Amino acid sequence: MAMLHYTENGAGEPLILLHSGGMSGAEWAPQIPLFARHFRVIVPDHLGHGHSPMVAGRLRVSDMGRAVLEIMDELTLPVANLAGSSMGGAVALWLTVHHPERVSRLVLYRIGYHKDAVTHAGTRNMADPAYWRGVGMHKWLSDIHHPQGGPDAWEEVILRVSEALEPATSDHAHDLEVLGRITQPALIVVGDRDPVAPLDQILEMFGAIPKCGLWVMPYATHVTATSTWRAEMFALEVTRFLQRRE
Repeated sequence: MAMLHYTENGAGEPLILLHSGGMSGAEWAPQIPLFARHFRVIVPDHLGHGHSPMVAGRLRVSDMGRAVLEIMDELTLPVANLAGSSMGGAVALWLTVHHPERVSRLVLYRIGYHKDAVTHAGTRNMADPAYWRGVGMHKWLSDIHHPQGGPDAWEEVILRVSEALEPATSDHAHDLEVLGRITQPALIVVGDRDPVAPLDQILEMFGAIPKCGLWVMPYATHVTATSTWRAEMFALEVTRFLQRRE
């Protein structure tokens, strides 16, 4: 039995939605019914997030990727479309690089191809509980991560994310040569002012991945409003990409 908690909605070609670090599958709640009109939508909680257990002393992108493969095996899915948000995008990219035979199409949302001191600074800032209290999301995080160990467990969850993406030790560390070997159609989605996934790095990715589209959202930071007024637009563009046949 797969370790990860996950939900399923809809029918058709499988689409696995991978949430960002510190969140849970609930991040995709506004998108799930929109995608479920066209796809079999599978939404896990990553290791050490939400209802999924933490199985090692340190969170690693590769471990999260292998846990997604367990879900695919359990559901007898030889291949699936992947859409990953931020850290979930790092997991989707790891799967595409290391297990390309399991990936049909790839959506990378709010994620570059490696971490450095500059991009990790934003991730590290979001590992501070004061950040989430300042934006009024701490109670929500406390609720979704209560299964990790109680009302304060969310603080440990967000710290794990920063550790998983630490530049010196993270396995989210690809180069342009590796990206150039990706054969799957890919779509990169990013805000034009995102300090965590800066546009210069995104443009390098766009230039390196052979079959790649790029959607840059104007006046958007790491928070792009795709859970609010951009929700339908986001689902429409991603659906069009996934249904596009060359």
